[in-house]
Amino acid sequence: MFFSKVFLIVSSVILATQSFPQIKLQSLLPVDPIEEFDTWAWGEHPNGLGYKARNGLSVDQCLKNPHLIDTPACKFPAKLCMDVPEYATKQACAGNQYPAEFCATDIRIALLEGCAGNQIPAEFCATDIKIALLEGCADATYPKDFCVGNPVLISAKGCEKFKGDICTSSLELAESSSCSGAADQITFLQCVSNGDVCRAKICDKQVPKKTFCKA
Repeated sequence: MFFSKVFLIVSSVILATQSFPQIKLQSLLPVDPIEEFDTWAWGEHPNGLGYKARNGLSVDQCLKNPHLIDTPACKFPAKLCMDVPEYATKQACAGNQYPAEFCATDIRIALLEGCAGNQIPAEFCATDIKIALLEGCADATYPKDFCVGNPVLISAKGCEKFKGDICTSSLELAESSSCSGAADQITFLQCVSNGDVCRAKICDKQVPKKTFCKA
């Protein structure tokens, strides 16, 4: 009996002096772990051993494991996200702020939160209606075709001089509240180009005699 107790005590001491990774695990290790096994931080639990991961991975670890770049585990600095634009839309680049020049390189980047409020070049604003509606395009000036083709810009500063063209492009717009004060900006030719618009109230000043309107 005495020998058994001594044996148990000695065995316990030996186990206690061994590092946790040397203990036989009940589950398999990852085939290709991100961190070296020897550097893992171990802790004892009622049901065995457990590993507590770091809150995040280093940039180098993330780059070596591309599948993690779009997860909360990775965080990249703004410079890296700009150097490799394909990363900018990934979760690893979330929260970064970018300069206007970078924001104007691609529509996906321009729509990022990190580009909000930046002054975007007018020529880039006119490439897509989604970009044109951004705060950074509020002062941009647009060509006529872009304004008429995107009537949602009817109140935009950059389409103000084409308001008459927009309001006479359809009866729906001509009768909309957005065009209620545009009668003085509409010409005779704009009115008679569309019979329905010509007969609308918005053209009463330019075409009082509706016989000029197309059938």
